Amino acid sequence: MAKAKLKMSRLVMKLVFLMIGVLLTGFLTVLLSKWFGRYVSSMVAIPLGVGLAVGLTLWFTRWMKHPPFVLSRTSPFIAGFCAALGVHVSRMWL
Repeated sequence: MAKAKLKMSRLVMKLVFLMIGVLLTGFLTVLLSKWFGRYVSSMVAIPLGVGLAVGLTLWFTRWMKHPPFVLSRTSPFIAGFCAALGVHVSRMWL
């Protein structure tokens, strides 16, 4: 019974950090995109905001010792770069 409770608490903790990461990424994306939009065009500001938001969120979750299990060994710089590149490519195609 104690193992089941421990397993459930770990699952809840992972879900809480997942939600914190999702909300932090979304908030930072909007904030950084609007801020960069003052200085450069939206074609550059949005991917840059997304890349920085993903990188900062991954760095923050690593600092808190709860990185996402899929990205646990990925560099925050590489994750942010790939996110920004993906957003840029999708904006170009759409």
